[in-house]
Formats: sequence, C-alpha cells, structure tokens
Amino acid sequence: MVCCKVRKKSMSYWEKDTIETVQSLSCKLKIDHLNWHKDKGNKYKRSAELISSGLCQLIISCNEKETIEYLEESIKWLKEINVDQPCPSKNHLFKAN
Repeated sequence: MVCCKVRKKSMSYWEKDTIETVQSLSCKLKIDHLNWHKDKGNKYKRSAELISSGLCQLIISCNEKETIEYLEESIKWLKEINVDQPCPSKNHLFKAN
C-alpha cells in the first residue's frame, strides 16, 4: 500500500495538485487499523483501497508493474475470488459485508 504521507520522487507527467488529490483519495479509502476488523471482508472497500493504491503507483511512481498488480488484486475482490471474514474474536461485533 502506498503511504499517504510518504512521497517518492515523482515524474513530471502530473501537476502537483493531481498528485496531492491522488494521495488524499488514497488516504480516504485506506482501511485504518481501527476499522480493520470490521471492513477487511468488505469487497468494495478492499477493492477501492487497492485501486487507489494502484493509481498512486501509476501517478506518483510511474510503476506499471505494481499498478497492474494492485488492479488485478482489486478485480479478485470484486469477483469474490479473494474473500476474508471478520476476525473470530470480533465476529459477534461486526458483519463482513
């Protein structure tokens, strides 16, 4: 996952505000540690998080390989190839989807 606060050397393809917008979107879509047990099984949230990470890799780092890997993983979540459930100890508190 691309960290919102760490910025690798950016190529000059994109304007600064575009890079900041992508970073902001990634931060908003990232499942934080407080919501991890509740949201880790939500295919929409997991897929959106991966797509935004792929977008960061493309726009900020021009890293085609990792962009493709993130997008392929997001597709697996949407197709329900990847499935995760809430942690057993938290299962009584949260629903996966």
